[in-house]
Amino acid sequence: MLFVLFLLIFQSCYSLIDKNNEQCTKDSCSSLTSTYYFLYDVNHGEGFNLRRDVYIRIANLIHTLRERTSLESNWILVLPPWGPLYHWFTYNLPRSQLKWSNFFDITSLSRFIPVIEFEDFLHLSTSTSMITIPYVYTLQHFSEGWGEHFEEKLEIRKCNEEAMYKKRNDNYYYGWFFGYEDRVRAKQFQCLSAQGFITILVDYLLKNITWPQDTDDKYLIKSIMFDRAETLLHVDYGGYNYWRARRSMRYATRLIDLGNRFRADYLNSTDVHDRTILIDDWTKMKRHHGQAIGGPYLGIHLRRLDYVKARPGHVPSLEHAARQICYHLNRLNLSLVFIATDTDENEINILRQHAYQICKISINQIYTYRPNETILEKILDGGKAIVDQWICAHARYFIGSYESTFSFRIQEDREIFGFEKDTTFNRLCGDNEGISCEKSTIWSIVY
Repeated sequence: MLFVLFLLIFQSCYSLIDKNNEQCTKDSCSSLTSTYYFLYDVNHGEGFNLRRDVYIRIANLIHTLRERTSLESNWILVLPPWGPLYHWFTYNLPRSQLKWSNFFDITSLSRFIPVIEFEDFLHLSTSTSMITIPYVYTLQHFSEGWGEHFEEKLEIRKCNEEAMYKKRNDNYYYGWFFGYEDRVRAKQFQCLSAQGFITILVDYLLKNITWPQDTDDKYLIKSIMFDRAETLLHVDYGGYNYWRARRSMRYATRLIDLGNRFRADYLNSTDVHDRTILIDDWTKMKRHHGQAIGGPYLGIHLRRLDYVKARPGHVPSLEHAARQICYHLNRLNLSLVFIATDTDENEINILRQHAYQICKISINQIYTYRPNETILEKILDGGKAIVDQWICAHARYFIGSYESTFSFRIQEDREIFGFEKDTTFNRLCGDNEGISCEKSTIWSIVY
């Protein structure tokens, strides 16, 4: 009986092998699997936290692409170097061509999809001086708009704006390429009008892209790049794979260590007491709302600068921000405050003065994270922002800023930790909105 069963299994496997003209599994025939590299970029004006959101869209695209082509090809995401970005104000520090490993745990990212740094991609070429990407596209909206009915569609069209990549005399296209203008070139460039969800690019890739087999270009790597990737939407915002990609975005260990040290030194906060211990492998971790309680402090994200003019009805004055802080401290029976902000210490001192006048909270009870020059040189502005977010994510109660992606990322971190939702999805109210205003939209974690 066992022999017959074995024979049937063998015949079935042989039939599949014959059908595909090759005997191939992921483990035994990796040499027969073609490897392709996917690159993307985002509008230069977008900030750090919106770019993190676009990464989740692209990660889900790669995840879908790998599922659709699991035996035929091995797709790897090339991480776009960071910078320069609007909120990175320390101009004497490196601000561009920054690796993801400065800010994130690459091993953790790779537990969802395979990724490599852009510099590692450059080293795939036979030459250290040049690499050729066969296809580069700039995504753009349809010039006529969405139309009466939403539909997913893609179409090669004339560029709506001046093309970002220019053809030179050698018939290759050159452009920004993260500041590596003279080390990267494209064989083909086109503008692709796009409307819909990010995974629409999967079908486009599979149906329209043919890879060069015989080429005289010794620098060519099988790869494709889509610029302006923010043009397309999340395929499943807030869904299962959205959260898997988001959970994979663990921060670099040195940033976590700095945040933890600050919490312990100034805010009486540790992971054991706050019930916020994370295990190294996010795929083996599942938390429920209410498991985390957080440190004995109020976490605030106070966005100022551009928001004072861009969101005047929803951004409080410093006095009204202090009034709300006092209200919540009294309500929650807390005495410490941590503020993540883009404003300077002068404005924070004004806020401290207002808080003292309103509820007699001392200057030493309101903290901000201001690393010294030596630490800032190591973690850069992006690392400082993550430490801010990490500290806010551990607070007993968090209040963010209206429609700020910086606040959104903190709220996601708190969902991962397992805080009660009513301690997370809150925002500062504008002067005309009183003390209690409409809360932030709730996006609960999905496992």
